[in-house]
Amino acid sequence: MYDPKFRFAILMSIFMVLAVGASLIKTYVFDGNTLDLVSYVSGVIRVGGATLGGFIFVWACTKIITFDKYKKTGFEATFRDETGTGFNFPVSLNKFLPDVIAAPVAQNIHPVEAEIIGFLNGYKNFPLSAEDPNGKKLYDNSILQWRAMQQIPGTTELHRIVALAQDLGLVNVYKEKRTTYPLSQFWLRDKVRYERRCEFHGGYSASVLSTMPSFNAMPERTRRAILIAVRYRDNPVMIPANCDPIAFELYEALHRAERKAKEIERGQQNSFAPTELQVAQFNAEVAAFFQAAVRAMEINPANTLSQNDGVYLNEGLMLLQMGPFVQNFSALLSPETRDAFNLWDVPLSEHPSWPYMVQALRAVEVLQDNWEDVKSVDGLFQFNANETPFENAFLIKITNARFPDLRSSLDNLPRWQGYVSVIQDGNQLMNEVEAKAQRIDTLLQQLHATQPV
Repeated sequence: MYDPKFRFAILMSIFMVLAVGASLIKTYVFDGNTLDLVSYVSGVIRVGGATLGGFIFVWACTKIITFDKYKKTGFEATFRDETGTGFNFPVSLNKFLPDVIAAPVAQNIHPVEAEIIGFLNGYKNFPLSAEDPNGKKLYDNSILQWRAMQQIPGTTELHRIVALAQDLGLVNVYKEKRTTYPLSQFWLRDKVRYERRCEFHGGYSASVLSTMPSFNAMPERTRRAILIAVRYRDNPVMIPANCDPIAFELYEALHRAERKAKEIERGQQNSFAPTELQVAQFNAEVAAFFQAAVRAMEINPANTLSQNDGVYLNEGLMLLQMGPFVQNFSALLSPETRDAFNLWDVPLSEHPSWPYMVQALRAVEVLQDNWEDVKSVDGLFQFNANETPFENAFLIKITNARFPDLRSSLDNLPRWQGYVSVIQDGNQLMNEVEAKAQRIDTLLQQLHATQPV
């Protein structure tokens, strides 16, 4: 009712009342028509009663009458007590109930996608951040994420749905504040600003999505996976360990789409240049999740295959392949850290984040830079373990002093039976020969110094 059109309608109603009054005065005063008291009172009652009744009716319709409480929200519940008596509790969540405006109709779009886009059509001026009201809009950002998701190979309608739904909760997080103008300035549009009602988290978006009829028509398993991905988009450590694997896949795709959207906006690939603060955060997370990452590796020495992530060599010494280790580790890191270090798409070969991983592992005091007389190159070796090649591998040492529980679980694995050899290139061989020759020269000099003259 604060829209300029509504104020204009009230203004026109006032003009009509004045016009009717002027017509009466002209008819009975200036045109010479006879006006007695009975006719005057009767006319006033008819005109005044009609005007007042119409005003009350319009006011009641716009201000009082509402049917929101009769709308289905998807949160209706029934409680049954110990005697078997049922009690219905229709939870009032009308502010979440989507108002779909001009939902798109296309053969290659899922009904849930269409319904979410129709809902977002009602928030085209809604900011993505209340602190930046003139910045990106909720609608524009959601559509950008949706289109970016379509460009990622292997994505389906489920991935597109979570891309559209991930920020729906902002419609509840921000509340609208209006500055209205007086009726005399009916042509001016209200000034609208947004204030933060609460902190945003994925639960709000999941609540809005769960009220949509087309979403509730999907299979329960699919709904659960989508809601988990949306709910824990920014808090992956809270994703249930026993959830459907598709939920974690959807979570991963959400952040890949976000990176793709940034590339589309910038018109170029994201540069890899983490700041000192991001490096410090990376080191802290590597230290925090190190044991969990090691436990996730396939390192059983009783079944040494090239497909394995590595092998446990007894006495706390472990040989690991770089690619699988970085892949497993990246799944544990926060979304912000994975963005900063390009850890959403991790190849099995060389990765630009590896030098930072080497530094973090050295800070934890687990990385081994030497194997017998061979020194690693950027922390990496080329190993053969019982004729099984492990390229781009590295060594870590788990001690009882620092990680007693992890060391105990590793020592319970079958004992390693076999040998490990290092494959060296020409430069490594030359460096090894020079190092050994230097040690022999030093030993001969010591012996010569101890001989009596």
